[in-house]
Amino acid sequence: MSGEAGTSYVEKPPHVDAERMRHISDEALLGALGAPSVAEARRRRRARPVPAALAAAGADELLGVEVDFLDKGHGRSRLYGFHYLRWMSPLVTAYAETRDPRYAAEWDRLFRQWYDGRDQVRGDWPGLDVIWYSLGVRARAMYVTEALAVLADEPALSDGCWLRMMKTVLGGARWAAEEHDEFRYGNWQFATACELLHTARIFADLPESADWAAVATDRVLEHLEHDVRADGGHHERSPGYHGMCLEGLGRAAAVEPGLDAHPRYQAMRRWLAVLATPAGWVPHLQDSGVVWLDGAQPADGLGGVQPAEGSHNLAASGYATFRHDHFHTVINYGPYIGHELEPHSHHAALDFVLSGWGVPLAWEGGGPPSYDDPGYYDWYQATRAHNTLLVPGQEYTEDRRAACDLFSVTPEADVFAGHHHGYSARHDREIRFVKGPSPYWVITDRIDAEAIWQIHGLSPWTQRAGGYAGGRGPGILVVPLEPPDEVLYGTGPARIPDPLTRTAEYGEIHSLGLRRRDGRFTVGVFPYRDEPPSIPDRWMVHAH
Repeated sequence: MSGEAGTSYVEKPPHVDAERMRHISDEALLGALGAPSVAEARRRRRARPVPAALAAAGADELLGVEVDFLDKGHGRSRLYGFHYLRWMSPLVTAYAETRDPRYAAEWDRLFRQWYDGRDQVRGDWPGLDVIWYSLGVRARAMYVTEALAVLADEPALSDGCWLRMMKTVLGGARWAAEEHDEFRYGNWQFATACELLHTARIFADLPESADWAAVATDRVLEHLEHDVRADGGHHERSPGYHGMCLEGLGRAAAVEPGLDAHPRYQAMRRWLAVLATPAGWVPHLQDSGVVWLDGAQPADGLGGVQPAEGSHNLAASGYATFRHDHFHTVINYGPYIGHELEPHSHHAALDFVLSGWGVPLAWEGGGPPSYDDPGYYDWYQATRAHNTLLVPGQEYTEDRRAACDLFSVTPEADVFAGHHHGYSARHDREIRFVKGPSPYWVITDRIDAEAIWQIHGLSPWTQRAGGYAGGRGPGILVVPLEPPDEVLYGTGPARIPDPLTRTAEYGEIHSLGLRRRDGRFTVGVFPYRDEPPSIPDRWMVHAH
């Protein structure tokens, strides 16, 4: 949107009312609460939100910490996330677990410092306020309402801090209701509308709560109808942002009877279940982090979701999956999707990730640690960080027109065939997963151009057994049917899920590139748990 003097705004032009939102007076707040004094207001306020705070780990490190809330050293994008105040929530959890007033006093100190200096914060994203933007307002509503509930009776939480916290919630809800008075696509509005509905219901006695609930309900239902695809996927196709919307929807459903029965709510849960590996994690596709299904709270939308059995084609989203025993395949053939600020879609199609024995076998760069990361555009989003064809010297077009031509599931093999137009020449790919006691994949590619067939593993590649393998398993042996003209190696960062610790820390993945001038490839991929296997004779049949 454009404002005065040609300013372009990411959301609506600024509408932060000084008296109703930014600088609510004590008298105005107490009037809205219908309380004659702060003491009476605190006594009455016993709202119980859906829990949102982080675990208590790290709370002690926050005691006495010096924080510069204006410091742009956090990074252009991270500065916005820093002001979500999520990093402060371990103080709330630690207090809930110990009743130690030190944690409440530290929250008091930091929150008052943040509130009193927030008008001075300046960001570097043109047309996007650091404080008054949707995801920031949503996040603070989550964490501040929980802090209000947990710290309600604690004397170490001063009246001054309590007033500032209530003003943050009230002003944010007023802003969100005005910002989202009409539908627009994207996770920003979807997640924010869900939290606005949650706020309206847990503060149902506030005079404006009914109006907030009406706006929020309209937006939430519109997003379920228009922003969630028929297969249950959020339209941006990112498991992480899908999960964020589903988490918000779960919080709203916990206070809004009947919302959890909406068919698209259930479809959103199933969508994650289909993409999940048997080990319970979802690959980090389209700017996502690794999503873990277990450990989710029952009321946050992901609670109780279990990996789906069988192989599935999520046709509306453009993902196909194979599952057999503990092996799992995800194939991306979906469109490039825009966004309010920057698209989360990566520059790849017909790319795949493979897993087995609970860990990645063929992996990709995935989402970055921050959108400020210097490798965001030329690694994480780039074609070269994905398991697909790379055409040297050609830029990958956003209008790739990817499509599925065949999806077949039989007891003997699962088969996907598709094509895309991301390059000047059409790229056709078939992925065949041959089942049985020693399953494997056969991948066939055709493009009328010189191309590099790419795959990324967790270990450095060495030539052996007629192909290329990593070190001790779990791993994969990659065997081209016809020799490449050149073999290329590389490395890059990626989150690597660890099923034992349920974490996904950044590590290094290793690229194998097979270059052929004729753009024709048939490659067998053989998983192994310990050492690279012997190549089964029958793979030649499937290769042809």
